[in-house]
Amino acid sequence: MVHQKKLTNTLNRMFSLHPKLIDFDLTRLNLLMNKFGSPHNQLSNVIHIAGTNGKGSTASFLKEIFEAHSYSVNIYTSPHLINFNERIRIKQKKISEEMLIDILEEIESNNKNKPITFFEITTAAALIAFHRNPSDINIIETGLGGRLDATNIIDKKKLCIITKIGFDHTEYLGKTIESIATEKAGILRESLPIIIAKQNNQKAYKTLIERVQKMKANLIELKSIPSSTPLGLRGKHQYENASTAYTAAKTIIPNISKSNVIKGLQRTQWHGRIEYIEKGQITKFRNNITILDGSHNEDGAVVLENFLNNNPIKKYDLIIGMLNNRNPIEFVNTFKKHINRIFVISIPGVESAYSSEELSQELKNIQLSIFRCESLENALQRSDKNLPLLITGSLYLTGHVLKYNETVIN
Repeated sequence: MVHQKKLTNTLNRMFSLHPKLIDFDLTRLNLLMNKFGSPHNQLSNVIHIAGTNGKGSTASFLKEIFEAHSYSVNIYTSPHLINFNERIRIKQKKISEEMLIDILEEIESNNKNKPITFFEITTAAALIAFHRNPSDINIIETGLGGRLDATNIIDKKKLCIITKIGFDHTEYLGKTIESIATEKAGILRESLPIIIAKQNNQKAYKTLIERVQKMKANLIELKSIPSSTPLGLRGKHQYENASTAYTAAKTIIPNISKSNVIKGLQRTQWHGRIEYIEKGQITKFRNNITILDGSHNEDGAVVLENFLNNNPIKKYDLIIGMLNNRNPIEFVNTFKKHINRIFVISIPGVESAYSSEELSQELKNIQLSIFRCESLENALQRSDKNLPLLITGSLYLTGHVLKYNETVIN
C-alpha cells in the first residue's frame, strides 16, 4: 500500500509536466533517452505493433506463443485497466512498484522538470526497464498512431505488425482512412519485415501496401490459424489476431512447433475482450450471464455485433459509459437489435467521459428505454438480474468494472 501511494504520487507529479495529454514530438523523448545511453536501441528482437483494433489481443497471443516455446518475453501495452504496472511486463510478471518508482524517479531527475507527456514518460520507463532486464523478445505496442508515437523512437526492430485499421482518434491522425493508415505505417523501417493483418477497408490496405513498397519493406504473407483451433479469447475475429501473431512468431522461429502454438493460443488471456464475469462482486447482483467488453469505436461495435449474432442469447440489458469524443448512437446502433434496455453511467475519475445526463441525451433517439444511473452499482441494481447483461463502451469503463469486481490482474 505504501509503494502504491508513492507510485501514484510520482505519476501524478510527472503527469503535470506537460499541459497536453497528447503532443506528438519525438525530440523530447530522444533527448531524455540519450541521457540513459539510448537503451531503446539496445533491445533484442523488438516486435513493434501498431493498428486501430486488435493490438492488445495480437500482442497477448504472440507473448503466449513465444513463452510456450520457452522464450522469455518483455511486453509493453496500454492503457492499463486497474493498475499502472499492467503496462510493463517483464518475463511473465508485472513490473514491481519498487522498480517502477526507482526508474520514474531517475527519469524525473534526468528530465529536470522539462515538458514531457505522460505517455512519453511511461514509454521511457518501459524501455529502460526492458534494457535492465533483458529478454529474448521485446513486444512493444504503440499508444496512438505510429509515425510520431513515443514508441517509434526505436529504430532497431526485428519485425513490425500492423493490425486492423479503422477510424479512431481522427483529431490526431486525420479524417480519412488513408491518413490514419499512413500514420500507423510510420513504424516501418527500410527493408524490415512487416506483417499486415487482414483489413476490412481496402483503402487502408492499399495505403499500407504503398508505404511498404516505398520503404522497400519485406511483406510477410499471412498464415491462417484454423477456426477449429481452441483460443483463450472469444469471438471469431480473434482468429484473425491469432493468425497475425502466429505469422509473426513463425518469422522469428522458423522451426516453430504447432503443438506449442496451440498451447500458447489456448492459454491466452486479455481482460475486457468479450470477457464473461463469473465471479466477484458483480455476480451478487446477477442470476444470468454478464459479458464485459472494452469496445469503444465503430469497428469494435461490429466485432461485438458479430459475436452476438453467433450467440444463442438474443437480448441483453446494456450498461454503457463512453468518452465524449465518441459517437454513442452510432456505436449502439450497430448491435441495437440485441439490446433490451440501456442503463447509462459516467465513468468515475475520467474527465473526458460523458456524464450520465449527456450520454442519455446522445442516445435519446435510439428508440430503446434509457435509464440514467448514478453509478455502476446503481445500474447493476436496476438492471434485470435474470436477463443477460452486456457492459461496454470504453476501456476506462472496463477498468472501473474490473476494479469494482475486485478482479486481480496478474
